[in-house]
Amino acid sequence: MATVTKPASKLAKGAFEWARARKARAAVKIRSRSSRDDAEAHRQRGVARLKAATGGGATKVLRIDITNVLTGNDYSAQLAIGSKDAVANVILDTGSSTLAVEPSVYSGAGDTLLKPTTLIQLVTYGTGGWAGPVVDTTLKFGGIPLAGAPIAITSVQEKGNFVGVTGIMGLAYNGLNDAYDFKGYLAANGKAASLPWPFAAKNWEAFLSGFGPLLKTSGAQGVRVKPYFDQLEMNGVVANKFAFYTLRSWVSLRRGTSVAAVSADPLNRGYFILGGGEEQKDLYTGTFATVKVLHDLYYNTNLKSVRVDGCAPHAAAQLQAKYRASMTNSIVDSGTSDLTLAKDVYEAVLVGLKQRTPAFIQAIVAASKSRSGIPAASLNLEQWPNIYFTLEGEDGKDVELVVSPQTYWQTDFPAAGQAVFQISGPLDDANQSILGLPLLNNYYVVFDRALDVNGVIRFAPIKPPA
Repeated sequence: MATVTKPASKLAKGAFEWARARKARAAVKIRSRSSRDDAEAHRQRGVARLKAATGGGATKVLRIDITNVLTGNDYSAQLAIGSKDAVANVILDTGSSTLAVEPSVYSGAGDTLLKPTTLIQLVTYGTGGWAGPVVDTTLKFGGIPLAGAPIAITSVQEKGNFVGVTGIMGLAYNGLNDAYDFKGYLAANGKAASLPWPFAAKNWEAFLSGFGPLLKTSGAQGVRVKPYFDQLEMNGVVANKFAFYTLRSWVSLRRGTSVAAVSADPLNRGYFILGGGEEQKDLYTGTFATVKVLHDLYYNTNLKSVRVDGCAPHAAAQLQAKYRASMTNSIVDSGTSDLTLAKDVYEAVLVGLKQRTPAFIQAIVAASKSRSGIPAASLNLEQWPNIYFTLEGEDGKDVELVVSPQTYWQTDFPAAGQAVFQISGPLDDANQSILGLPLLNNYYVVFDRALDVNGVIRFAPIKPPA
């Protein structure tokens, strides 16, 4: 388990900046979908492995410690890289597919297992991004080695691209993990691989402005890189599923500002279950409700309606036609620290809260204007209503999921006794809601990609820590 290494006051400030940058980078990107035939073939291979394993022992199920203390919001885990087991703390993100680390923790130097490639990855967000070479090496996650796994090194990036962590592990589908093969360009310039990094520009803006013209003149071809989780599953290491147990969307500072207090607080810890889910019965109560995933790109879901407890439901608008090729009106994203709602959904929530008690809106406005939060005691959270999101279920039945006041308000952040509001409006004009950690914090959540071509997401009420 990683521990926080900076004072809580700096952690809170950094967490705010990191969350703002992550939201800016979450603007909807429309990408071509991966081949549906390829996705179905992948799923069938996984099903066949599971059937074979029932006679000779099941595939591995790993429970991996995760924490939100390094960034202040996103959950991260440790990844060991190469022959020297260089350790990177990587965000676990269902809203992306790329595995990348900073050269400060892994540059490839001295790694006897490294195999260079001619691939380069470029990831751009709403603001900034990074670029770097792709190499193959052995990776250890949860102590389990996987040889010849692709990983990108962020050789050039926007300042502050990662805050508190040193990389990211995308858990979404293959269609989001694009790269460019510069084999011809590199050979013409007397180079055999993309590592060492072949470009002189170190400044992110300068590199980005020159990359587009370079693509046109170099003849580089776009390719897909198999995401790390897909590689694990395809090699028979784990089943085609994973799960999250999380309790917060901001780090809790309730026990004080010391490094030891913040790191030891059980609210700032969680678990990532690799290759399993339902068997972890100590992490949830009751039964699972199953939500349908509609595209094999992001974890796209169909948001049917939103309802503030005690108010009439609001039917959520569907995504505009220009976005529908590979998107729906909602996604479930472990890498988003709030509920970033489509305009109509957000307004419906505010209208419902105002209908319940006008003072609720006053508290929300006050919280939005303050970087130090508002006094948690002033909220009387037991008086605030639950908010319900109804999603299309796997079997045609609607699934209603709850977000409690204790998760859409986060107390004891950015200081003990303070609180921040975790629901916001849209990033752009798309009718898409990003259902982030305030939803996940109410549930033990299993992303099961083996059931059909797109997979499903299972939600069971979370069991609080002892």
